[in-house]
Amino acid sequence: MSIELDVHGYSSDLTIRTIQRTIVQNPKCTCIEVIHGFNNGCIIKQLLSNKWNIHNKRVVRTVPVPFNDGRTMIILKL
Repeated sequence: MSIELDVHGYSSDLTIRTIQRTIVQNPKCTCIEVIHGFNNGCIIKQLLSNKWNIHNKRVVRTVPVPFNDGRTMIILKL
């Protein structure tokens, strides 16, 4: 199961809290595609480039979406 999460305009702290809450509320989810935008989303993109910033044991890795700089995929284990 995959989820899209739009975090346009969110602060870094709010983004992390929203991602953590989404992971907890969706235990069968294996992928979260975070839409952070390209122009003002660069800070969030950098934040998500390191999986340890999310602070959840289910996070396997984070991957930028090819050919779309405004999205990052978070791969989760069940």
